[in-house]
Amino acid sequence: MKKDKTERAAAYAYRLFSIRPRSEKELKDRLYKKGFDHKTAQRVISLLKEKKIINDVKFAKLWIESRMRRNPKGDILLRRELRDKGISGSLIDKALSEKGENESHTARSIAEKKIESLKSLPKQKARKKLFDFLARRGFRFDIIEEIVREI
Repeated sequence: MKKDKTERAAAYAYRLFSIRPRSEKELKDRLYKKGFDHKTAQRVISLLKEKKIINDVKFAKLWIESRMRRNPKGDILLRRELRDKGISGSLIDKALSEKGENESHTARSIAEKKIESLKSLPKQKARKKLFDFLARRGFRFDIIEEIVREI
């Protein structure tokens, strides 16, 4: 019975990983939601760690890479998303430091694209909208301020 439950949980976990990488916390939450008990979830997680399928460092790097490719975000938002996924602060710091692209450069390129749609607005209103847009994207206040001042 115990082995059967573990096999079903492992099969479910493999299915989840076939869709996209997951953090340890995400997998644990999904296993609990599916009705598996704590011991079964721990056995599956241990098994997947041994096979190097669960790796929170790799997951954090992939998450950041994916977000920056599809819809670039600032470090504040990336940090919040990863924390919600159960990644520790030190792993988040490490992944963000290896991101490669400068946050200021990212914010500037996004702002340059966005400003095109704001040209018809009065200057003050356009600045406010640009500021709010960059803030929602998770960029730091000092970076936003500098970019809005320049534009």
